[in-house]
Amino acid sequence: MSVMSPASRMPFLVAGFGILVLSAMDALIKGVATAHPTPQIVFMRFACGLPWVLLALIWLRPPAPTMPMVRAHMVRGVLVVITAFLFFFALAKLELAEAITLSFLSPLFLALLAALILKEPLRPAVLGAIAVGFVGMGVIVAGKINGGGTLDLPRILGIAAAITCALTYAANLVLLRQRAQTDPLGLIVLAQNLFPLILIAPFAIAVWETPDPRSWVLFAGIGLLGVVGHLSLAWAFKHANAGPLGVLEYTALIWGSAFGYLAFGEVPVWTTWAGAALIVAACLAVARK
Repeated sequence: MSVMSPASRMPFLVAGFGILVLSAMDALIKGVATAHPTPQIVFMRFACGLPWVLLALIWLRPPAPTMPMVRAHMVRGVLVVITAFLFFFALAKLELAEAITLSFLSPLFLALLAALILKEPLRPAVLGAIAVGFVGMGVIVAGKINGGGTLDLPRILGIAAAITCALTYAANLVLLRQRAQTDPLGLIVLAQNLFPLILIAPFAIAVWETPDPRSWVLFAGIGLLGVVGHLSLAWAFKHANAGPLGVLEYTALIWGSAFGYLAFGEVPVWTTWAGAALIVAACLAVARK
């Protein structure tokens, strides 16, 4: 039986740390999700992260970008804005663990989009796993129908936003796979903050509400945690295979449940756990195939 060396364990530790940090960021976002309009929250997420990105650029010293790089990352910027907007909206309507669970649908969407865009083979076993994942989604949605048989509309809208967010996030990952082969890490991180910031700014200004001191502190924390989390994951995926590291993504459900309970008193219902189990099993099956 082989034992992992400290060097080979490091990417897994860093990736686990990154997921913990991003789960904490999600909890902070939920803390301001009902106090400010969603476009403003998206804007502040990237605005407060930009100073930390500039510090990372000074440290990484990437080369100047080319025009093809800029055009490609502008498209990614649109997807990042849509993804962030939908996920932040979902956080305002759903329990933290529930929103994170539905975001786990992204690997299933990724398999479908990779087949359509990257022409990767889509095997029958993978199609079966995708079907199981969508059954899990159905279980979670069914849990949002109250005992009287009527729909809890705000939660249904939150679920729709989380599912669509998983789709746009998967599309973003497909483009990121293409660009990561040639583009420096520093430029990828800069583009992921700068372009969404520019795109969302007009919408944020239109609905702007002056933050109170508590919100300013939370926004500052959101910006810092977002950059630290994404840099951690980027470093980890550079030094280890994506498949084994991808399994760690599901620890976000543990952290999301913990933060949701400690900060908001949320206790996920059994349908959330049952749906989560099906979605996680399906995603792991896709990863193996």
